[in-house]
Amino acid sequence: MGIWTIIAGIGVVVGIAAGVVQVLDYLQKRRRKKGQASQEPRPSPPPPPPAIPHNLPSRTDFIGRAAEKARVYEALRSRPYLASIDGIGGIGKTVLALEVAHECLRASKGEGPTDGIPTFSGFIWTTAKDRDLTLNALLDAVARTLEYPGIAQQPIEDKRAAVRRLLQEKPYLLIVDNLETITDEGVRDFLLDLPEPSKALITTREQKLRHVWAISLKGLTEPEALAVIRNEGRRLGLASLEHAEDPLLSHLYQATGGAPLAIKWAVGQIKQKGQSLDTVLEALHEARGSIFDTIFARSWGLLSASARQVLVVMPVFATSASRAGIEAASDVHHYDLDEALGQLVEMSLVDTTDELDLARRRYSIHPLTRAFADSKLQQAPETHQAAQRRLADFFQLYTSRGEKGWQAEEFPLLETDLPNILATIRWCWEQGQAHLGMNILYQVAHLMIHRGYWNDVMALSEQAVTLAAELGDELSAARFQVWPISSIHRHQGNFDLAEGPVTSALAVFERLGNKQGVASAKRYLGRIAQGRGEFDRAEQLLREALTSCQAIKDEYGTYVATASLASLALQQRDLDTAWALCNGALASARQFGDPECLARILHVMGGVAQARGDLQQARSFWEEALIHMRRANRLDGIADCLLALACLHLEMGREQPARQMLLEALEIYRRLDMQSRIQEIEALLTTWA
Repeated sequence: MGIWTIIAGIGVVVGIAAGVVQVLDYLQKRRRKKGQASQEPRPSPPPPPPAIPHNLPSRTDFIGRAAEKARVYEALRSRPYLASIDGIGGIGKTVLALEVAHECLRASKGEGPTDGIPTFSGFIWTTAKDRDLTLNALLDAVARTLEYPGIAQQPIEDKRAAVRRLLQEKPYLLIVDNLETITDEGVRDFLLDLPEPSKALITTREQKLRHVWAISLKGLTEPEALAVIRNEGRRLGLASLEHAEDPLLSHLYQATGGAPLAIKWAVGQIKQKGQSLDTVLEALHEARGSIFDTIFARSWGLLSASARQVLVVMPVFATSASRAGIEAASDVHHYDLDEALGQLVEMSLVDTTDELDLARRRYSIHPLTRAFADSKLQQAPETHQAAQRRLADFFQLYTSRGEKGWQAEEFPLLETDLPNILATIRWCWEQGQAHLGMNILYQVAHLMIHRGYWNDVMALSEQAVTLAAELGDELSAARFQVWPISSIHRHQGNFDLAEGPVTSALAVFERLGNKQGVASAKRYLGRIAQGRGEFDRAEQLLREALTSCQAIKDEYGTYVATASLASLALQQRDLDTAWALCNGALASARQFGDPECLARILHVMGGVAQARGDLQQARSFWEEALIHMRRANRLDGIADCLLALACLHLEMGREQPARQMLLEALEIYRRLDMQSRIQEIEALLTTWA
């Protein structure tokens, strides 16, 4: 190799080295420049949004439930670490839990409103809807969702301890859907031992967990349900449903009880199978269709024999039922009944009110549950008949309440069962049990008269008269003709309609020697004559009625006849006679203790005081009469007292209290269809305005 070649090679190497040195020098200078530039102040970039791990399913359409959402939020903000949403299948528990979880997720990310919405560091969704959820699977879901996959590889006990530590570090929300289907007791034990600050939200058909903040889900309200129907109609391209009038869609709401799943099923049937709305409604009422298997099949299989027996008789009640009524109809008693009702309530098949007094607690069922139970009952007609007959026997005793009878202040308790009682009366008549139905009706008519069910009691009483005549039972027919038929006609000012029945009845009572009936009939005829202005005839009949009542020691009739005679004297401006009659009976009427009798006497005394110009005394009498009429729960008597006091206040120049009393009285008179009183008050209000 030549020397120049060697020198040239050395030059190349030296050149490369020099180039490397130059490059290194350039890079060093560049770094220094960057360092100097980095020392210049720059605005800080915004912090990245918090990473919120979750495995929540996608949101679905959600309508309404504002009150229920607020209660779930309140539960999640509270100290208890367990919150549950319970209700029958298809009522919307899962959808509500998912909506709440997504809103909490948005609030946790700072993407939505946070006012009142709790925030969490992560969300874990687990469900037992399509498979049995074990404790191991639940722990794996927590570990993987919170991005700790190594925990999922550990033995079960180590895994449980590790997941507990995770849930203690930050507030996480664990959602367990369909808890009632989980058979692994380890899941329940884990939930009951959930560490703070994490929370668990559970959906379940059963109310079995203790120490839980429970939100019991009922059907949607009617406006919410109609919105869901229209939304489904729009989604499926059913313009006829989307734009239908409210009354038409209301039938679907009633049949489904506002259960979202049933609503969507029904709309789907109309779309996919081309059925009419009437056909779908019929299927819902008769518990036909896959929706009932979805909602009830598993629950029915879990029920005890006693619970099944109770559930299938619930449709014999027209409305909510008392424990005593259910016991009678189902023939399930004592401890077995408590256990059966407990299981049905736990599984959301029966709803119960929260009264501490067992006699006032009511049990009811959702319309879909009613349809399902009724389908079972129709398959066993002998069971149906036996349950109805036991219930009728129960109501015969219940409405009589022995020798004591129902007191006026107890009417609200009896009134709660009135729809069931009336349905039972109609069943008796349909099944040829006429006398049983008539006995129940006569015993409950007192309540119906006092509480203003005049149209119902009138229609049933006229039917009772017809049935009694067909059976040749003159006495029963006459009793209903006098009271309540004649009584209601008289109160409504229909004197001709009132006189005919009571005149016929009087002839029957006299022929049969029924002194009680004779006295009552003459008292009613006397009041009719008074209403017509036939004062002499009215006085004769009322005095004969008073004498008869005194002879048979009918205290109630005696006080009513006395008050009627006093009212007649007041109407004729015979103030001294009216006062003497009332004043002579007042002390004993107070001792007798019947609030209606006492109120009648006080009312007449108020009228006498007003006629004499003593307005303060009149006010005192009428205010006391109003108190006693309210105790008696007698609506027309309450309205009469209010009207008298209102007129008195107007006379005294006290317009505001007078107007309030007139409006309250007017509402009652309208309910009772007392036209003359309605016109009187409307004239007063028009003149005053």
